[in-house]
Parts: sequence; structure tokens; C-alpha cells
Amino acid sequence: MTTLETSRLWNAPTQTAPRELLDAIHLDKIRHLVGWAYENSPLHRRLYDEAGVRPADIRTWDDYHHKLPFTDKPHYVADQEASADGFGGIARGPETWQQYFHTTGTTGRFLNEAFTHYELHKAGSQYCYGLWDHGVRPSDSMYFCFDFGMWIGLWSFYWGARNLGLTIISGGGATGAQRVRQILERRPTIVCGTPTYLLHLAEVAKREGLDVRDAGVRMLAGGGEAGFSIPATREQLREAWGAEQIYDAYGVGEALFIGQSCAEWGGGVHVVEDVCHSYAVDPASGEPVTGSDAVGEHVLTSYCHFAQPFIKYRTHDLVRIDDAPDHGCGWTWKHMPGTVLGRADFMVTIRGVNVYPTAVENLVGEVPGLSNHYELHISRVDGMDRMLVKVEAGAPGADAADLGAALGRHLRDHLGVRLETEVLDVGALPRYELKTRRIFDTRSESERPIATLGGQA
Repeated sequence: MTTLETSRLWNAPTQTAPRELLDAIHLDKIRHLVGWAYENSPLHRRLYDEAGVRPADIRTWDDYHHKLPFTDKPHYVADQEASADGFGGIARGPETWQQYFHTTGTTGRFLNEAFTHYELHKAGSQYCYGLWDHGVRPSDSMYFCFDFGMWIGLWSFYWGARNLGLTIISGGGATGAQRVRQILERRPTIVCGTPTYLLHLAEVAKREGLDVRDAGVRMLAGGGEAGFSIPATREQLREAWGAEQIYDAYGVGEALFIGQSCAEWGGGVHVVEDVCHSYAVDPASGEPVTGSDAVGEHVLTSYCHFAQPFIKYRTHDLVRIDDAPDHGCGWTWKHMPGTVLGRADFMVTIRGVNVYPTAVENLVGEVPGLSNHYELHISRVDGMDRMLVKVEAGAPGADAADLGAALGRHLRDHLGVRLETEVLDVGALPRYELKTRRIFDTRSESERPIATLGGQA
């Protein structure tokens, strides 16, 4: 007899539901949420009125795709700047909020986010599906490489760990060397952080004459960056930590971590369809993009955010979405192979070839003698986009010219286009505890075209 304890599924009725039933449930939830937002959020009422649409007009998926307007971060930022409380898109007042945060500001502007007690509880539930599938149980423990500031990212991982009854070990306020020693002393089952920071901790341990593999960590988990789903980075993490499992979680601050990896698929996440609706569109036309090989901009509707609704929200993340995955895990929920391939505003076309940052990261990791610390510098010269890949050598005293030439050849062979390369000394690039800044775009706004993907990568 299968019980919750022995089953891999956290919520079998929905995790294994047929696509037709899931789509019907989504449409019903979206119709109710649109009505709620129209009645309670001045921002949504204004956007819907401007589009000439009322909640009763949204009856079919065609209505949703072609009548309901998109929402985007600039809508919320403009609304928060005009509001007395400093929050945009609000549908429930401050008296109902339990906690608030803001985005990391990687697109240039902070977006303030408000959550009620119910929404924080739902946020914690998002992790249970994936962690449970990986065999995590209440007897396990999780160490957090996180200072618990205003970025919501790993806060929600903390709520998920609490929901599962895990023992919490906080590394808040500690230095890298202190965290390494705490991990070696406490021997947690799981260490949670961004992939680049976890690799950084392994470097810190070596400098201290220590080895994080001695901690016996079974799983590395986290999000905020694409590395957990990039093959080369995953292998670097396994090698550095001796960890059996790499667990990826994808999300945006506005809807939290709405993608979780199953134990069967080593590179990508299932959409947690209990908490959101997810689909992809052409960034230029807004038309739905279908097919498991098609690349489009991720658009989501969150069911975990009633105080500040996010409906048909443009994330600007480029993704592939497989509507019918078959990994042997039993999940019928949509799957995003490779998780985020890049940003709609950061996909760069170099001499006719679409270049995605995640592809560059994977190829950098395949060149012996290079580290995982890199930056992409995008510019326009003589009317043509150019990309310079800066990467640190893996060890002091390396031949930068030879490594740069090897990287250039590897990128050209696998991307079909030549990129400029520059190999730097060890430690030349900055280290980040939260999201690592990888992309530096010096093009003017008028020089940044909106990508038209045409459905294929």
C-alpha cells in the first residue's frame, strides 16, 4: 500500500491529472482571479477598462490570450510611485499584510511586494512537491547561505523547509569561512544558496585548508540563477561538494518559486500548476508559442498573490515549455527543459545567430582550465551587436592567451558564431551572495531590438 511517506507524489490528484482537466481548472481559476482583481485592484481595473474588457468577457482560452491585456513590471512600478503606501497593483490594504519584500532590482528598479499570512503559507507549499520527490523528509536538515534581507527568494525556501518539518540551520550574518565551518560541523542534509555562491564556498574552503565534501551534504538546492539546470555547472557543483542531488527551483519575486525539479530530470523544472498558470508567447507579437522545442517569453498568472495580483504577467524570461513531459516521475505538469534560457531583452543576435547566456555558461564550463566565474559584455559597434566573454582562469599562472583562444574556438564550434573572449586572473571578477550579475549591456535603448523568435530556437 502506497502512503504519503512512501509515495514520491506530494499531491497525486493534481500532479498526475490529465492535461485537459488541468487546463479546465486553470481557466476556472483565472476567470475568478480576473474578477477579483477588477473589483479590488485599481491598477487592474484601469488596465482592463483601457482594453475594453470586463471579467465576464473572459470565457475561453482564446479570450484570455487575445482579449485580456498583459501586465508587466513597469505597470506596477509606475503604480507604486503614484501610491501613498509605495506599493503597486494592490488589491488588499496594509492591515492584511504579514510581510513585505522587494525584487532584486536586476532590471533597474525595485518592485515592492506585499504578502498576507495565507500567501506566505502557499509560498511554502511550492517546494514540497519537488523536495518530497527527491526523498527529503522531516528528519532532514537544511543550511541556508542567506542573510534574510529584502530579497524574497530564499525566504520562500525557508518557508518550504518549515512546511516539511526540516531542521533549519541559518547561516545569516556569517562570512564565507564561517559558513564553511558551520556546514562541516552541523553536517546538514541540504545546503541552500545560489549556484555561484555554493561554488564560491567550495573555493573558500580550499583556501582555509578544508574540504566541503567532508560534510556529507546529500543535496544542493536553490535558485535565482540558471546554473542548477546547466549541465557543466551541475557537474562542477557535484564535484566540488560530493553531493548526490542537485535541486533546481525557478521563480520570479512576483510569484515566488513556481518551478521545481523532479528527481528524474537533470536539467529543468516542472511548473507547479497548483499555484500558477504558465505559458509562452512570442516577445514581439504576444501570440502563444507552442511545441516542446519552441522558445518563447514566459507569461504567468499567480494563484498565491491576492493582495497584489499578478495576472498574465510578462516575466521576460525565455523558456521552452513541454506540455506533455514523460520523465518516469509520474508528474503531468508542464516542464521547462533547461529552465531559463535567457532574457527576452538579453538574447543577442550575433551575425544572424541567436546567442543565449545559458548556452555560453555551459560551453565555458566545458573548457579545461577555466573557472565558472564569467561575464557577458554586450555592445554595438558599426551597427552590429557584439559579445565579449570575460572569464577567470581556473588557477593562478595560467596562459591567458591559450585559454582565450581555446574558449573562442569552443564557442564558435558550438554556437556557429565567433565571440570575443578575455581570460582574467583568478579573483578578478566580483563575487555575489545573491544573484550573480552576469550580463552588462552598454547598448542604448534604441539599439536593443525586441526578439522575434518565430517559434524555434
